[in-house]
Parts: sequence; C-alpha cells; structure tokens
Amino acid sequence: MTKEDPGRETRIVPIKGRQVVVRQLRDAQMVLLMREAQLVERDDVENRRKLVAIGRLMDVLESAIVQPEDRDYLTNLNVAGDLELGDLFGVIKAFGEEKEPAKPVVRRGRPRKTPV
Repeated sequence: MTKEDPGRETRIVPIKGRQVVVRQLRDAQMVLLMREAQLVERDDVENRRKLVAIGRLMDVLESAIVQPEDRDYLTNLNVAGDLELGDLFGVIKAFGEEKEPAKPVVRRGRPRKTPV
C-alpha cells in the first residue's frame, strides 16, 4: 500500500520479461480506457483525437505501475519501439481473472438401490 492509495490491491504482472508490480485500476479508469480504446478504432474520428486517446490510454496504464524503476523500464522499451499496447493488457487482466470457488455438486433424487 502506498500513502496516496491506501488499501488498493497490487499484483505482479510479467511485462516483456520483467515482473512488474501493478495496482488495481479504479472503475472510472476502466471506463475511460474502454472509451478511449473505442475511439482509436473508429474510422470517423480524426487522427488528432486518436493520438489524444492513445496518450490517455498510456497515462492510465502507466498510473497502475507502482515502482518508478518499472515505469522507467517500460518507458525506455516504448521509446526504443519494443513495447506495444498489447504488452500492457496484463495490467488490466491481472485483477479480472479471479475465479469463484467451485460450488459443491448436489445430487438430486433418490439414492441408488443396491441389488440384494
């Protein structure tokens, strides 16, 4: 936990061969990510607006990176052209993959009769 984000959960996500500590994105950040990603894909949106959307996507994803060293590492990869937006999807998926515990199997009906 950090001073500015008390109680926010963190996870470790592999990104380009490095184990990166990320914090869970807030609901509003997730909505913004979805909206901006949709704008990038639309044909009727100006390129200038698409660039703004990409910048916002990167800003939100970068805000989830806990350690400054990891942020620098990812920025350097991006500058070198070795990082793609898809490489950062682990930040989003890290908190959405919780599986519910398996429910117990209930058999209905009468128990089988054993032959005498």
